[in-house]
Amino acid sequence: MATSDGGGEARAAGRLDARPRASSSARDRFAVWRWRHRQGVLAAVILVPVFAYFVLFTWAPVLVLASLSFTEWNIIQWPPTFIGFDNYVKFLTDPFYHQVLTNTLVFGLTVLVVNVVVSFSIALMLNEKIRGRAIFRTIWYMPVIISGAVMAQTFAVFLYPGKVGVFNQVLEFFGHQPIIWTRDDVWMPIWVILFSIWRSIGVNVVFFLAGLQSVDPMLHEAARVDGANRFQGFRYITIPQIAPITLFVVVTGLVGSLQIWEAPLILTLGGPDDTTYTMVYSIYKDAFSSLAVGLASAQSVLLLVVLTILSAINLRVFRPREN
Repeated sequence: MATSDGGGEARAAGRLDARPRASSSARDRFAVWRWRHRQGVLAAVILVPVFAYFVLFTWAPVLVLASLSFTEWNIIQWPPTFIGFDNYVKFLTDPFYHQVLTNTLVFGLTVLVVNVVVSFSIALMLNEKIRGRAIFRTIWYMPVIISGAVMAQTFAVFLYPGKVGVFNQVLEFFGHQPIIWTRDDVWMPIWVILFSIWRSIGVNVVFFLAGLQSVDPMLHEAARVDGANRFQGFRYITIPQIAPITLFVVVTGLVGSLQIWEAPLILTLGGPDDTTYTMVYSIYKDAFSSLAVGLASAQSVLLLVVLTILSAINLRVFRPREN
């Protein structure tokens, strides 16, 4: 018993000796303080630069943007003229911006729903043991790594009017008359939606595929032993297991789908009859074509509010329950 106590005292003495000893010099006192607060110092060294970057490049621009939304400014003259809530009133009362907001919500929600359903279906197929599935995965992800502007220019080749466009050549082959797609207010919104889905579907396929591959196969084997069929295993095991992935895909997909602007900018210029005028494209046109920076800033703030509210609703609805 005495030997054990002596060993404990020796280890305690060794730990005390390992600490920097207090001294009257400032250098020794700093060494003691650094040893006692070493974890806090390490955390500060790692987190302070990240926090400073976040404040400088996220919150500061948001505050500047919110300030400009209460002004009238054309970029050239300085300082901006304070006009209060006039920009917000104009956006909320002008019928043109009502259509812009409606287009944005319709496009965004349509792209989100179709994207989630189709990408999940593709991920299910690519998760099966099929020949050449690595090639198919690469093909589905390729639109993500290509510039949106380049893809829009490529897609425009298919929509050229007359017999030059690829789609019109297909119609002519089947005996139909060519269509001037860029002037058709029914087809152009559809093409914008299809382009946006094609542009972003690869990311969601990768996320869903990663979620499906993370499901433990033993759960499905145990369910089959208990008499569950394939559909029941999919419903009660696969869906709950990938719920966090689904939440992430829905939230990020919503944010991306409400910011469609490559297709309106390059394919349609907002036409025909403003049917493809989205909110981000309107912000771009007001800020850099009309030089109405205050109005564009107000639209940006409202878009931020809409995205925040819809994301909060998604987090509330799809948040996994502990029970």
